[in-house]
Order: sequence, then structure tokens, then C-alpha cells
Amino acid sequence: MKKTIILGLITILLVPLLVMGCGAGTKTTIELSLDDFAKQNNMVKNITVSPHGIITVTLGSNASTGYQWGEAAIGDTSKVAEATRQFVEPTQEGIAGAPGKDVWTFDAKAAGSTTITFSYSRPWEGGEQDTYTLTINVTVK
Repeated sequence: MKKTIILGLITILLVPLLVMGCGAGTKTTIELSLDDFAKQNNMVKNITVSPHGIITVTLGSNASTGYQWGEAAIGDTSKVAEATRQFVEPTQEGIAGAPGKDVWTFDAKAAGSTTITFSYSRPWEGGEQDTYTLTINVTVK
């Protein structure tokens, strides 16, 4: 009787942990500053993530220059989908024109390959386009 109760309690405690572990995927982070892009305007990164993995992309951004990162262009949204995007204010207080960061998270949905493309431009008509670009080749497996 005691063995049955103990086994039951262990099962009740372990099942949620096992279920949470099964859904966990890889976490991949790409972080690039404006200085990185000044050295190489057009970058390509290749990454592999597991299904249900999370991709975090952090790119330097300075709207005071008139430039901004456009919407992330995803080749196949059945493989990868944008979850969030937020702007993180500069950490240097009191410095006019200090750069901040745009941070995106993406969820890996299903096995396969796709691309995520970013472009840093002056968005108005006649403004400089694709001054900096980042293409991420994503393989979900």
C-alpha cells in the first residue's frame, strides 16, 4: 500500500517535469551592433534550431539618424514566426543620439528551411534603402 502511494506521488511530481522538457527547444541568439554593420554592411548568418526553439535577434538601432530597421521579412512563416519585437532604449543616459537596440524573438514552428531578412533604411520616399542588411538562413530540425 505504501509503495503504491509513493509511486503515485512520484509519478504526479515527475510527469509535469517530463512534459515541460519535451516541449523545450533550442535557444539561439544573434546580437549585432551598429559598429558590426559599419565593418560589414550586408551580413548572412546560418543557424539551426529545433522545432519549438526560440531565436532572439538583437540589432543596434539609432532612430536619431533617421534610420530604422524595417519589419522582419520571413520567407516561410509555417517554419518560423515572429513572436515579439521591441525597442530597448539606450543605456547611456544624458548622451543625445546614443543608439538603442531592436529585439525580435521568433518561434521555430516546423522542420524545414527559411530565411529571415532585416533592412536598415531611411523609410521615407527617396531615403537610403538597405544601408545595412542581415539575412538569417534558418534550418529547423
